[in-house]
Amino acid sequence: MVSRYATLPLGVDLGTARTRVALMERRGTGAPRLIGVAVRPTASEPAQALAAALAELGTRERRCVLALAAPLALLRAVQFPVLARRERDRAARFEAARSITYPIDDAAVRIVAVDTARCVLAIAPRRSIKERAAFARAAGLRPVAIDDAAFALLRCVPADTAVVDVGATATMLVAGDDPVPIAQTFPTGGKALTEAIARGLGIDAGAAEHRKMTIGLAGAGETARDELVLQIAAALVTARAAVRTTIRSVALTGNGSRLAGLADALERAVAMPVRPAVLPEALSSALPSDVVRAASPDWALACGLALWDTAA
Repeated sequence: MVSRYATLPLGVDLGTARTRVALMERRGTGAPRLIGVAVRPTASEPAQALAAALAELGTRERRCVLALAAPLALLRAVQFPVLARRERDRAARFEAARSITYPIDDAAVRIVAVDTARCVLAIAPRRSIKERAAFARAAGLRPVAIDDAAFALLRCVPADTAVVDVGATATMLVAGDDPVPIAQTFPTGGKALTEAIARGLGIDAGAAEHRKMTIGLAGAGETARDELVLQIAAALVTARAAVRTTIRSVALTGNGSRLAGLADALERAVAMPVRPAVLPEALSSALPSDVVRAASPDWALACGLALWDTAA
């Protein structure tokens, strides 16, 4: 009897400006394939955006994987001596308390053994987890995991060992390492670049956004972009010296990464290939290649979250 395709938990990227939901399926334990990604403006109603995206996908799947990113989510590689589980959990909370600026009772702390010596310590504010889960449940979804955005981004671009994710209000650099990636966030995103264009040209935000996405900066807002590029480049130099994995190329993700000239400017600054992320062909073969190529940077995080159930 031939097994049927089964859907994976939905990958849900609750962005500040846009909400993306990725639907994937696979046959048995075979390779997953992307069926579609629905994108809706988040506005002030994330649950409504999620519900609209689900309606577009037309799926009955209600399990989902959500994300938290640095600086809210923290990952630490730690080593403990052989301890009983209760003692190890107590040691993990003690270690977590040294890494956060808020009360440890307000933090969710999880520890996962990598091998006999090393563990991964994950720390995040409980309120942030509850907030995202509440949005999902209000849309009729059932959260099964909160993944770290750094892992999810690297998961969907296996050909690259570093990712620069340009969101609406922040940009994150992720560099792969063992056992946890390095993640650094910069408080400049696509919105700041739009505002710089609007100020430089004396136009409203809507016209500035249209200009940014069609012809790029073209003399307006270049100072803001160049400052961001320098920050990323400096952080990438530090990351290359710190990680065990050789960084040979950088993938750009996030809707803001589509800014014309950004990839070239960053490539000149870091002296290595920088390119818009493209989902693996084996993963996206069910969709038109030109659509996948154009949308991959925007879909990356949602797709990486949908692959959570397939991670080793």
